[in-house]
Amino acid sequence: MKKLFYILLFVILGGMNQAYAQISFSSFKSDVTKVGTTSGAFLTIPVGARANAMGGAFVSVANDVTALYWNPAGIASITGMQLALIHSNWIADIKHDWIGVVVPLGIAGNVGFSVNSLTMDDMMVRTPALPEGNGDIMECYDLALGMTYGRTLTDRFSIGGSFKYVRSQLWHMTAQAAAFDLGIMFSNIFDMFQLGAVMTNMGTKMRFDGRDTYVYYDVSESENGNNEKIDAKLSTERYNLPIAFQVGVSTVINRKSSFPLLLAVEFYEPSDNVRSVNVGGEWSFYNMVFLRGGYARIFEKDSERGLTLGAGYKFRIPNSSLRLLLDYSYEDLGILDNSQKFSLNIVL
Repeated sequence: MKKLFYILLFVILGGMNQAYAQISFSSFKSDVTKVGTTSGAFLTIPVGARANAMGGAFVSVANDVTALYWNPAGIASITGMQLALIHSNWIADIKHDWIGVVVPLGIAGNVGFSVNSLTMDDMMVRTPALPEGNGDIMECYDLALGMTYGRTLTDRFSIGGSFKYVRSQLWHMTAQAAAFDLGIMFSNIFDMFQLGAVMTNMGTKMRFDGRDTYVYYDVSESENGNNEKIDAKLSTERYNLPIAFQVGVSTVINRKSSFPLLLAVEFYEPSDNVRSVNVGGEWSFYNMVFLRGGYARIFEKDSERGLTLGAGYKFRIPNSSLRLLLDYSYEDLGILDNSQKFSLNIVL
């Protein structure tokens, strides 16, 4: 068992090191944020009202079904089946929805499945010749389907990994990619702290292709009498997914009281932005009512993200083992107004 433990630890840390090196070596100068240099940006939208209300400082907490997004190693600690339904109103009337389920397999570990989608209302197609619309309707969306496995190797160490299929649709063009997440969690450090680390969105590049890349082209615009409509196809660029390295630590103050206070801090380094820090906390009242607050992306250049607030309520269905957790979060997005998330977590 010890040999297996060290082998898996070496593989996970080695994979993290490789991905972290990719982030570092592909970095631009420190005064360039790298925003807009990757594809699949929707993969970085925080999942879950609870985590979001804590400023996104959740990689070392990750003890519910949203661990499928934050740190796949976190699902190893889940003892019963959990289902989460999450909806948020993102910026510019865009809708962000996430569904996740975790199923315990006993000593074999836990598995989970997730659906992450970003959608918007269909839009009328407008052209320079027909600015009021040409009668066509354009559909755009982003989608990620995930499968996760997590397992506890010792009483203090857990590992986890996720495979994701990522797809983006832009009218008649699509882009696809495969991605992986790798995470670890150490608990009861000095009987006080919990540490988590994760590398997310390591995978293939995305490239748009489809009917809209076929165009007519004039190979010699300066000559008269030549064919002005040569069939041609545009070759679009390939872009990396938004790889990120996150490591955090959390602790619970007054752990044995009826009013414990969870505090968390997290270091965040993405491939498409600068390094930043997230901080957050959760104050529990009799493990039934929760008040949360945090601050996201401290030190991020020109960030519109910042203060986060939220609350939660947990209750049991009468004459049943079914428990429901209702969570809400509010995030100030500066000139982009705000984002509000609603989560329903069902524990069977």
